[in-house]
Amino acid sequence: MRYIAITGIERPVSAIGLGTTSKIFTPAGDGAVAELIDAYLAVGGNCIDTAHIYGFGESEKALGRWLEQSGRRDDIALITKGCHPHVDEAGQFGPPRVNPDAIHDDLSESLERLGTDHVDLCLLHRDDETVAPGPLLEALNEEIVNGRIAACGASNWTVERIALANEYAAEHGLMGFAASSPGLSLPRPVEMQFPGTLFADDDTRRWHADTQMPVFAWTSLAAGFASGRFRPDDRDVDESTRAFFSEDNFERMRRAEEVAEIRNASALQVALAFVLGQEYPVVALVGPSKVENLHSGLGALEVELTPDEMRYLDLET
Repeated sequence: MRYIAITGIERPVSAIGLGTTSKIFTPAGDGAVAELIDAYLAVGGNCIDTAHIYGFGESEKALGRWLEQSGRRDDIALITKGCHPHVDEAGQFGPPRVNPDAIHDDLSESLERLGTDHVDLCLLHRDDETVAPGPLLEALNEEIVNGRIAACGASNWTVERIALANEYAAEHGLMGFAASSPGLSLPRPVEMQFPGTLFADDDTRRWHADTQMPVFAWTSLAAGFASGRFRPDDRDVDESTRAFFSEDNFERMRRAEEVAEIRNASALQVALAFVLGQEYPVVALVGPSKVENLHSGLGALEVELTPDEMRYLDLET
């Protein structure tokens, strides 16, 4: 396993992070959850990512049951996210709720579900550009002082807004955002499936290379598209995966298969190695529901792509 440092978090964080959006993180999935997390920890993983909105709270509850039963809270860097819009049963998003009250309220509920008194990293799950970053940083730092979070960051924020927030933090003696979490994968989405989400474009990647701010990459496997098993004429495809259907992305995966053959790896491992091979620290968040899929993804750690291969895979040459 590889590890990266995050300002404010005592332990180095594993470069493969375990996401909790899969279907096993429900009340009925405790056995599968324990099997998966135990296998992840056994190979040196220590970063588990959840959110207040995942499964309308069931993800955090399932993770909380594992924490209680295993007694291994101190072995993991625990991430949660808050301030997501409310979502109704039909999947319709409510108005933005990025404000200090939502920060405190969501964190309180998340900690109760998780059965812990703190998380290592708290990310704002969405942004609202009509809200000045100052009050948000003040609220997050209040939680840092109270010991309920160790570090804070932003998910789906533009780098311009992150820079603005961290300028405010520096000017006021506060802890700024220690990490960012945009979408990041070898295939690039044609359009974003969920409102208010952002994918790391070229400018975002250059900014992170310049600042060396760590990235927690969600959709690191492009909603399964990076498995390489899809073809342009496939019809029975999940909407989130179809968002990556484009001529360029099929070419990226063709090249991934080509590199994989040379490297004695799989196309999925090459695609994940691309995420890990950026010019800044990256935690690639993966969300397997089975141990064998976890182990398959971990093979990416053995693939060290050259700069020429990185450019080739991303259609730059």
